[in-house]
Amino acid sequence: MFKTQFVDQFTQILTPEDCLQLAKRHGWYQRAGKIHPAEFLLGQVCGQLSALHPALSAQSQGYQNPVTRQAVDERYHAPAVRYFEAAFETVLARSLAQKVNPSPTASLHAHFAAVRLFDSTHFGCAAALADAFPGCGGVGSPAGIKVLLSYEYLQSHFRPLAVLPGKRSDQGLAGEVAAQVGRDELGLFDKGFYDGAALRGIQERGGFFVIPWPHGVSVWEAGPEGEPVAVALASRLRHHVGEHLALADVRLGQGASALSGMRLVAYRLGEESTNRRRAALREKCRTHGRTPSAEALELAGWVILVTNVPAEKLPVRALGYLYRVRWQIELIFKQLKSILRLDDVPTAKEHRQRCEVWARLLGGVLLFSWHRYTNAACSAAHRCEISFAKLARRLAQEGLELARALFTGGSRLHRVLGHLWDQVLKSARKGHQKSRKTTWQNLCEQWLDLVSP
Repeated sequence: MFKTQFVDQFTQILTPEDCLQLAKRHGWYQRAGKIHPAEFLLGQVCGQLSALHPALSAQSQGYQNPVTRQAVDERYHAPAVRYFEAAFETVLARSLAQKVNPSPTASLHAHFAAVRLFDSTHFGCAAALADAFPGCGGVGSPAGIKVLLSYEYLQSHFRPLAVLPGKRSDQGLAGEVAAQVGRDELGLFDKGFYDGAALRGIQERGGFFVIPWPHGVSVWEAGPEGEPVAVALASRLRHHVGEHLALADVRLGQGASALSGMRLVAYRLGEESTNRRRAALREKCRTHGRTPSAEALELAGWVILVTNVPAEKLPVRALGYLYRVRWQIELIFKQLKSILRLDDVPTAKEHRQRCEVWARLLGGVLLFSWHRYTNAACSAAHRCEISFAKLARRLAQEGLELARALFTGGSRLHRVLGHLWDQVLKSARKGHQKSRKTTWQNLCEQWLDLVSP
């Protein structure tokens, strides 16, 4: 069922005719030549995965009718950027419309309409691109690119939100990412996206969020007479004997950015994790000529989360397990760099740089489409998950063959997709220690199998 559903949808996600029409509309295709628009795009998206290095020479020799390196280079211009971006938007829209039934995470739908995770990744590029992509400064590259990413966990929808100059901060993008969380949806954020006004907007729309507590934001609870009393959190944690501490109906911050009616939950880390974090804190302070405070060292031994989700909807133990999903997605984003080589574009030309980034993001959308369906099939047949890293490596090995099959279409494409599907289900299953439960198993046992919506 899943295999047929996937092949039918994947063969239509970006056809050669789609590529031709998009190339004509955006001025890349003027007349018939040796390089067909679909071959140019698909060779960059899939074909380059198989190359040892993302170079023009590898791209030029990957076509059915090989051309010179210079001929490929000359086709990277402003219309090419518009063409690649339009192709990305087309594939993204079609990918977001895909629904896997039944979804392995369907039980979460009873609690949240969507679970959205947000992150950003930054990489340096050639110094000659500093005007187009100014970097963060300091000892890093003078030029850099930041890609803002979103991932919807329930349907495995990967969605790049923006390609930005590297100097843009996550906090400055908080309003943009918070706007993606709608009514009855849950947003899982990194601490860098903390912005009181943006998070309050989610709350006012009827949405939910979970985010680590920034140590610089004050915590207040009601006193005996209802007056606000500051919470000395480090001191309270130091004297706490349990594995977690939960505070209900607290206020975070003051003034226009204050958040009221929040839950704050602190989870004690194990000794090894605590020692590692405290050592990192001491090293960071040492490089700045400072000594960490007793409060900072105490807080380093805890994971502290803030949420507006009621306890009856998301219990304390389930909250901790659900937030771990965000760390899994961080590992997936790292694969975009290692497998798709998002951060490896050896060029000082702006147009080619932009095309390469859009091509790699398009490749990411296609990879997540594969992961969505194969993971559902593996869950249904074997009650286990597909490893994104193993899937990505497998598709990278067959990248050139997949690109040529997508360009050719017909029976060849169906044959290649069917073969790859069988190989992925056989060799890309996620392994884990039997003595350790997965995040999903813990969510089911501690929450989903026990709590009725």
